Amino acid sequence: PIYFTALYESKSNLHRIKYVLEGVEDSVKSMNVNLQSRIMPPLKQEITQQMNTKIIKPLCEEIETNLRLHTHSHLQSQEIPLQTVQPDCKDSLSLPPLYLFHSFVSLKGKIGNYLEKTFYDLTTVALHDWRTYGEMRCLAQHKYNISTVEDTLPSQTLEQGLDVLEIMRNIHIFVSKYQYNLNNQIFIEHSSNNKHLNTINIRHIANSIRTHGTGIMNTTVNFTYQFLRKKLIIFSQFLYDEHIKSRLLKDLCFFRDNKVQLDSKYSYERAEKFNKGIRRLGVTQEGLTYLDQFRILITHIGNAMGYVRMIRSEGLHCCS
Repeated sequence: PIYFTALYESKSNLHRIKYVLEGVEDSVKSMNVNLQSRIMPPLKQEITQQMNTKIIKPLCEEIETNLRLHTHSHLQSQEIPLQTVQPDCKDSLSLPPLYLFHSFVSLKGKIGNYLEKTFYDLTTVALHDWRTYGEMRCLAQHKYNISTVEDTLPSQTLEQGLDVLEIMRNIHIFVSKYQYNLNNQIFIEHSSNNKHLNTINIRHIANSIRTHGTGIMNTTVNFTYQFLRKKLIIFSQFLYDEHIKSRLLKDLCFFRDNKVQLDSKYSYERAEKFNKGIRRLGVTQEGLTYLDQFRILITHIGNAMGYVRMIRSEGLHCCS
């Protein structure tokens, strides 16, 4: 292990490993046949393991890091010239296959397999990075003459979106995490921990209706109606609260008395004063006033009604 570690660190003497392996094999061949049969398998396994651990694996990681730095050089303050290549790595890749006990070990082939596996695995985890690993693959061919197999993975996902039943069961979570675009009839996720925001449009609803049948439409609408019923009760309770109702009536009287002077427009100053008055009633731990919570409640109601509208639109489309 110490010898292989020192050999990798020096790199300039890495070509000498060929002669070391030949010397080990010659020393084993000089033994009698019975001793050879006992020593050769464990010795071959030990040497192969040490080569993989001390030489091949660090070399693979070093080349991968070098490719990443060049690929993301545009993100660095100082660009790395394309021709700035570590000559030691190139010399290591130019070594012929090493012969060890009736088998060959190719450093270049091992590194190529490592890069292929790494590019494929990481692309499957994050398909949006397919272009980055494609550039690294081309760079490996250009810099190190390492040919890797194309992963042939799609550059996008063909998913059917959230299912109608899943949305129906978690309608309270859905209306709070998604925002509705009335013009395009599409729901967009408010925020996400990933690099993507999920969307739900008519096509996703259509996929669910084809899967479960048109009978799911009535169930979904009825379930959403029950949800809206609870929200509208809260809506009514808020408006009939004495603190809110008194302020609204006060502004209503002021508006009626000064309708001509205000040109039938509610002034910004009165709205700001009303908002400050609501804030004096108290705020939540998140810093939301009663008016902010009321606005969120209206948003939830609107999202639920927009969801029913999408169900209806796709139902008419499927039935026509």
